[in-house]
Amino acid sequence: MTDSRLRNYTRLNLLSTGSAVLIALLLMAGYHWYREREDLQKNLTMQARLLGANATAAIVFEDGSTANEIIATVDASPTIMEAAIYRADGSLMARFQRSRMTPALTDQAPPLGHVFSSTDLRLAVPVQLEGRTVGRIALRASLDDLYGQLGRLFGGMLLILTISGALGTYVSRKMRLQMATTENAIERMALYDRVTGLANRHAFELGLSQTLQRHARDGGGSALLFIDVDDFKKVNDLFGHQIGDEVLKAVGERLGKTLRAADIVARIGGDEFAAILTNAVAREDAAHVAENLVRLGAEPFETGDLPAHVGFSIGICMIPHDGASPEDALRNADLAMYQAKKMGKNTYQFFSQNLGTKVRRGLDIEAGLRLALQNDELYVVYQPQRSVRNGRIEGLEALVRWRHPERGMISPLEFIPVAEEAGLIEDVGRIVLDHVCRDIVDLRDSGHAVPPVAVNVSVRQIARGKIGEDIRAALQKHRLKPEVLKIEVTESVFLDHLDAHARTLDELAAAGIEIAIDDFGTGYSSFAYLRHLPVSILKIDMRFVHDLPDDTEALALVNGIIGMGHAIGLSVIAEGVESAIQAECLRDAGCDLLQGYHIGLPMRKQEMMMLLEPS
Repeated sequence: MTDSRLRNYTRLNLLSTGSAVLIALLLMAGYHWYREREDLQKNLTMQARLLGANATAAIVFEDGSTANEIIATVDASPTIMEAAIYRADGSLMARFQRSRMTPALTDQAPPLGHVFSSTDLRLAVPVQLEGRTVGRIALRASLDDLYGQLGRLFGGMLLILTISGALGTYVSRKMRLQMATTENAIERMALYDRVTGLANRHAFELGLSQTLQRHARDGGGSALLFIDVDDFKKVNDLFGHQIGDEVLKAVGERLGKTLRAADIVARIGGDEFAAILTNAVAREDAAHVAENLVRLGAEPFETGDLPAHVGFSIGICMIPHDGASPEDALRNADLAMYQAKKMGKNTYQFFSQNLGTKVRRGLDIEAGLRLALQNDELYVVYQPQRSVRNGRIEGLEALVRWRHPERGMISPLEFIPVAEEAGLIEDVGRIVLDHVCRDIVDLRDSGHAVPPVAVNVSVRQIARGKIGEDIRAALQKHRLKPEVLKIEVTESVFLDHLDAHARTLDELAAAGIEIAIDDFGTGYSSFAYLRHLPVSILKIDMRFVHDLPDDTEALALVNGIIGMGHAIGLSVIAEGVESAIQAECLRDAGCDLLQGYHIGLPMRKQEMMMLLEPS
């Protein structure tokens, strides 16, 4: 074979070989592109569902802070550019955005499903509780990594086509080995938390899924612990984020030392940890571990100059009995953790069907209350307050009532806490103020002298700072002076942000509205606090009145409250007066006004006309 023919043959051979390799590589590239897109969609869908499971309680309880902490955990997934939590009505609750560009995920929830574009993948999945959709999770992931992989693959093609024989094979194998090593390193980084060194959320979710699969196959059970670090925000605010990270690391070390090597422990959020107690079939085993963790969490964490004090609120879900899927298990453990927080923090609580029923009942009440606010189903009744001195009605207390069109009367003790948790208490308060002012005008127009009407205001209304605007708006609408109203607040106004609360109450008092402390004597009572508040009236809690006159301790407390109240210039009202002997006892003690069933039942405006004096 001549040199020319050999060169031609070699060229043809190289061309045919290169073409075959190129076609094979193009097919591989196409398959790789399709597979990676499909894997990305599956992984993103799984992350969205697990985010939804973790965020269910935050959505239900309208806990925006926790929702933001949960959505921020996607920062560990570099492909996710945006994430958002939406409420059931489609409004935005929490958002994560990796860049400062205009967000692609709008304030209104996108439709369910997934959509690929040339630059990204967007998907939205529902957040469900007991078959009911309570919200939506939306994620947007960049395709840059896929394009990068595709670019690297095509670069490999060119390299392979230009290198022949053994050198090409060697280089190709070397590249594949290096890529595998790099992918393993990246995967390891993606499975561990940077601050604590514990497994991260992704790794924990994989472990939880495998644990549930094992129980489905082999039987047995485990315990899932959802651990929230109480008051961690105060640590960050007081010591800074660096010390906060050190405390989180110390928390992880305590958890790791307390749990067995076979157990799975992870940091799954900002100040949230989770653990799987493998093969913990008995509740007693889980309770024993939780008690130890609560005790360890109460011990101070050394931070240098000052120790940091936190605690652990722990929710426990026995799996698979109380959660046969990762989503159900995490959601139920999260709900139990919220219940532990409500019990006073630094404790633990098991998930139970009763708790699930309570949550569902709360959701039903919230949905009904939203409709009630739209349909004006709330109404107001009035309970008289009679003077001990002359027996005349010198005050009324406005009490909100709700008659559900199907369920009948729903107690305020049930729907008011739901209104506060759902952020509806201000709407309820505005309706009550409007009804009260309208009724005062009607009573006056019918020729009756109307004493000041007391309206209950929650601490949340005061904390949000709009109660003054709401009162002024109601008074202006009905052309009334401020003196027609009194405001009743509970002693919990003393607990947090006393200075801010005092400023709000000062503004109301300056406008001519009297302030009363309701349920005085039930836990936070302090006459020292009253020096910081423009209070003119104390209301003795009905639990003390109920035991009069036989309970000498209750009698002494009532006498003490009345005496101290008068000593600092306050009027005193006793509520819950249900008998003549109680009224006589309070009259002898010097109480100013009496309120209760013995004095008068709560009644509608029309009935109140029969009791009020003519103007």
